[in-house]
Order: sequence, then C-alpha cells, then structure tokens
Amino acid sequence: MVYRFADRLSPGLKRSNQPERVTITWRYIGNNGLPATSERKSMDALEDVINGLGPNTATLVFVSTGNNRRQWVYYAESASSFVGAVRNVQSKASAVPLEFETAPDPSWTFHDSFVRSIRR
Repeated sequence: MVYRFADRLSPGLKRSNQPERVTITWRYIGNNGLPATSERKSMDALEDVINGLGPNTATLVFVSTGNNRRQWVYYAESASSFVGAVRNVQSKASAVPLEFETAPDPSWTFHDSFVRSIRR
C-alpha cells in the first residue's frame, strides 16, 4: 500500500465547515496490487480535476493506492453536492466507474486517527 495524507492543513481551514467525509474508490486490476503507469496517470489527472473544484468545495486528506484500488478521502461541506460535482467532472475525465461512500465526521476522526497512527 502506498499512502499520502495531509499532515498539515491550511491555516485558514475551519474543520467545522467541512463536517462530511467522502471516500471515493477507483478499482482496477493491477500488477501486484498496483496500477499500470497509464492508469495511475489517469487517476492522478482525475485527482487534479477534483482538486480544481476549489478549496471551499472539499479538502483532500488521504490517498491510498494498493490492493487493486485507489481511495481518496475528502472532507466536504455537503457530501451530496461534492459527489455531484465529482460525478460531473469525472464523466468528462474518465469512464471508470467510481464508488462513493459518505459519512458524517464533524470531528475529522478518520483523519486524526490515521495521522496519530503514523506518528507512533
């Protein structure tokens, strides 16, 4: 597994403005669980497009790649609005079906737990 995560958040970010966690999953068939270079580039391009939606839309806090899937974890003001925006840009960027999981997480428990586990 390969991870990236937001160790430091933007100083002006108010977590309370983004209380909903959105996990986006892209499944693939890879070599030893990792994507082919061309597919990884497509994933990176999609991430760039999603992040281009604007800093007030959602905050990317975690990315994992391995076990034949890439997952992005964002915190958003509105999960349904963010998922709709992602589906809109994704339809233009890639034909790969994405899976979405949403959950309320106003304390950013997922993010904080992961960061603590890395610092041990």
